[in-house]
Amino acid sequence: MKKLLFTLLLTVALALLVAPAYGVPWTYYTSGAGWTDFDGNNNTSPVFYPNGIGYLPSPGLGGEGGEKYDLEGLNFAYDNLFLYVSVTASFGTGVASSTYRRTFAEGDLFFGFDGNKYDYAIDVDASRLYAVKTWNYIPPNPPVPGGYGNNLIIKNAIGAYNINSGSDLGGIDETYTFYPGLESGYLLPGNGDTYVKEYRISRSLLGSDDLLSHTSITFHTTMECGNDLLEKTYGVVPEPGSMILLGMGLLGLGASLRRRK
Repeated sequence: MKKLLFTLLLTVALALLVAPAYGVPWTYYTSGAGWTDFDGNNNTSPVFYPNGIGYLPSPGLGGEGGEKYDLEGLNFAYDNLFLYVSVTASFGTGVASSTYRRTFAEGDLFFGFDGNKYDYAIDVDASRLYAVKTWNYIPPNPPVPGGYGNNLIIKNAIGAYNINSGSDLGGIDETYTFYPGLESGYLLPGNGDTYVKEYRISRSLLGSDDLLSHTSITFHTTMECGNDLLEKTYGVVPEPGSMILLGMGLLGLGASLRRRK
């Protein structure tokens, strides 16, 4: 029995010692190498809203919820120094609508830990990170034309749109890149044109509330009209250094058991 336990501990320890690094390698946008540009958030049908609401068509007339106002996907990675997030969308820094003769503003990118969504937010206009105190819903008075702001149930399900107040933690790195015709199989009206928005956040900005003190991180973003919603959660795993220490501890325990035998 002791020999079996020692063999098991040795196997687990060696597996931990050779485990791959956490996250994925980061290079500013590449349409491959483990990144999924268009994931389950790529809406080619009515948009899904949480809290029992389900799928809803756009309330407007200009193709909202299909291709014009589409949050397509999100990727996340981290290393010893930074958090990296990329958001794929069919619009740039704002959603230009010829139907309503206006531009719908892009929402801020919120994230939180262990089931929370609104601990922090990237102010996408100022390229700065905030510890969030209060946040705004999509505009209800008056509601944005073609938006869900006048429907309290849906507005509550959509959640945070932009930062209302908070503590400025510092600047981040941010870049937007336009890729013409990147998406295939798009709906009309649309043309497959895609923007990839990338954010690099220094982990030092989080202070003592570091990523690895948590088990998961959730991202949330919408836009001024609320016609799309992106939420994704990622698990957090120990850094390789922590894995190595754990592996060495298991090896030591196994050796101790063997000596006693």
